[in-house]
Amino acid sequence: MALIFLALLLLALAWPVVAVGAAVLVSLAALALRDARATQAVPRMLTRAGWLLTGGAALTACAAYGYGLRTTTFGAVTDPDDRCGLARPDLYGYGHRGPDDGSSGMWPLRDTTCGPDLVPGFVNPLVAGSAALFVALTVIMIVVRIRARRRLPSASRGRVG
Repeated sequence: MALIFLALLLLALAWPVVAVGAAVLVSLAALALRDARATQAVPRMLTRAGWLLTGGAALTACAAYGYGLRTTTFGAVTDPDDRCGLARPDLYGYGHRGPDDGSSGMWPLRDTTCGPDLVPGFVNPLVAGSAALFVALTVIMIVVRIRARRRLPSASRGRVG
């Protein structure tokens, strides 16, 4: 459990690095698609672009979740009175306790310990959409790879016979 806590804390701190990684993968996919037009290796370049986009979707989901985690009181191992001041010093002063019925959750990501939800409204839909895109692209790329393997033996048999 401590390992998961440390991983989530690291994600909350390093989400910009993950976001840059997602942007790089999507840019590389765009370059692969551009190069596919110029070269004769279209299937190989399309496969490379598909896997790069799959990785970009996964990193986008991780970066969005890390950003949302950063906006919450997660990881603020202090007095309950100080958590709101640490999470959002622009809204809350130190000693702000928040409502008694406040709660937090890891999925969907929410934190109402200081009053209104600290997680921006776009975080959960972006995480869910990116995760769904990751799953869909993974399935598509696996199906493409299976179909390509089935075509290769039949194509070579047609040339021999």
